[in-house]
Amino acid sequence: MKEDNVYKIAFLVSISCILQIAESLIPHPIPGLRLGLANVITLIALVTIGWKSAVEVTFFRTILSSLIMGTFLSPTFILSFSGGIVSALVMALLYRLSRLHRRYHLSIVGISIIGAISHNVTQIYVAYFILVKHPGIFVLFPWLCIGAVFTGWITGILAGKVCQRLKETQKNEIINKTQTDFSNFVLKDYVSRNSFLHRLPAELKIAFIFVLSIAVLVSNNLWFYLGLFLVLITVTLISRISFIFLFSKIRKYASLLLISFLFPIFLNHGNNILFRLFYINITVEGIRIGFIFAMRIILLVISSSLLLRTTPSEDLTKGLTKILSPLLPFGVSNKRMASIFSLSWTAVPLFWEIARNNIHKINWKKAKNIRNLMPLLSDFIVTLYLDTESISKSWEENYILLAKRESELD
Repeated sequence: MKEDNVYKIAFLVSISCILQIAESLIPHPIPGLRLGLANVITLIALVTIGWKSAVEVTFFRTILSSLIMGTFLSPTFILSFSGGIVSALVMALLYRLSRLHRRYHLSIVGISIIGAISHNVTQIYVAYFILVKHPGIFVLFPWLCIGAVFTGWITGILAGKVCQRLKETQKNEIINKTQTDFSNFVLKDYVSRNSFLHRLPAELKIAFIFVLSIAVLVSNNLWFYLGLFLVLITVTLISRISFIFLFSKIRKYASLLLISFLFPIFLNHGNNILFRLFYINITVEGIRIGFIFAMRIILLVISSSLLLRTTPSEDLTKGLTKILSPLLPFGVSNKRMASIFSLSWTAVPLFWEIARNNIHKINWKKAKNIRNLMPLLSDFIVTLYLDTESISKSWEENYILLAKRESELD
């Protein structure tokens, strides 16, 4: 477990999860447009420990944060995962080219801006091909690209300041080894029951949802959607899962559902006109397509919510590891993946507490504008990053000691 920066990567995943979760609590005016503070950690990993590790941080962060927020395998997860991976790969390629020859040199700010643009472009195309199969969604395209330049510029400057500080700063303080109780940190959506769905192996449930998602995304048959909806409702009743819980999950997607429903209604050109709203023809075809788009999202949300409600976090980790085991021939170690998942999952509450304490120490009165805010945020991220180094060394030492004791007992 000591090799290949497993601890370091796991703790960077934990930090990026915390930043992503914290940012998700902030309202955003344009759907799909966020600052992307978690991307700062990807950029730092890219500079400090290499492009492969940066891609790993993004991969594990999108999965782990979705598990914590209860959005795993939901439309939000699909968009976040696809955008994050493409963005990380693009930034990794640009960074490697920049190091190979001066002719291709790009600053970390330039790499961040291109990464942010590729992230938003990927998301809107994934949303078009998978969720909202209507060209009207590209109305958001220019706003997302303009926003990506702005957000990429901010995260790039932040990452640059953090990397510069890391070169200059030497950590003299060693964090005391603390015994943190993680027993209460379980997936908040999970409820222990003895139903058939609860007893079903996690890998089978994940595989079923993958198949269900593909079927939902390729089908445009309204009766198929309604039948699948009734099946999921029946499963919910058998598993004794509260409908209030499912409704609360669906309600989080209110804006996405509204956009998915309204785009086809106002922009679809059908022959069966129901009525005119100002200069817009409201057609039967538009309402039908809008209903299908909305149902597609609802079905994905319900299926992912059922998975999280009936599966413990440790079983999800093991299930994901088994699902990804076919990647072994390509050099992907499922043991390494399981280690990073479990370590990052366990470390999230620890770094959340550290982050909370550090936030209280910041003098926010100095943040009168963006220029003054940047040093405060960079200092905050530097502190978290340096904490990962201290804690990773401590945990590695404990792991080695435990391994020695076990070998002596054997």
